[in-house]
Amino acid sequence: MDNTIGAGNKLILLIETLKQHGSLGVSELAAETGIPKSTVHAHLSTLGEHGYVVQDRSKAYRLSLQFLDIGSKVRETRGIYDEIVPKLDQVAEETNEKAWWTVEENGMAVFMAKSAGNRAIQTNARIGLHLELYQLAAGIAILANLPADRRAEILDGYEYPLPSGHDREEFESKLVSVRDEGVAYDTNSFIEGVTGIGVPLLDNTGTVHGAISISGPNNRLADEQDANKLTDLLRGISGELQVNLSYL
Repeated sequence: MDNTIGAGNKLILLIETLKQHGSLGVSELAAETGIPKSTVHAHLSTLGEHGYVVQDRSKAYRLSLQFLDIGSKVRETRGIYDEIVPKLDQVAEETNEKAWWTVEENGMAVFMAKSAGNRAIQTNARIGLHLELYQLAAGIAILANLPADRRAEILDGYEYPLPSGHDREEFESKLVSVRDEGVAYDTNSFIEGVTGIGVPLLDNTGTVHGAISISGPNNRLADEQDANKLTDLLRGISGELQVNLSYL
């Protein structure tokens, strides 16, 4: 049993290392992971046989597009994906900013879908990126609307004060306000110079299915009047989706 667990951990480590570096040879992977070259080669051979890694012209290994297929299928299992994407396009078109759908998994915020307007800024945010919930307006909106026991479990895992300077009591008070107001804001939390506005996606029972958000430069989103207009837009979209969410 221990050998099986060890082999599984090594396989995951190799996949994660290739994800981080893009492509590496057997010797490079062995050096990066501390796994013997013979074991690295054996795992890569298995992955290659099943189409999960490919070799480039230099014989270095990289992850294959099989992972893209898996990710797409996983995303589609969230039944609201087809409903949300057109709404993100609508938000992006009306605001000219970048619109996101974010969900919570294993206590982390995960970007599930995006749509970019004409003035959307380019950042290192990408589909599938995992971040702490407190780093994003969307994540805070989700956290504020999780069941109390689940929220407490996630909060227990944070080190305080948070990067924002909040201690736990202050952050919990902020979450109450977010839940009451139905919107969360963040400025410079994830990316310096960027503001986010996030609204939870709730069904008729109050279950949260993620959040939709807008991100853009501070000078365009931090203005109170503009922020209010964007918040109203997001709330309207969330309200339109609420009925569909209730029948998933």
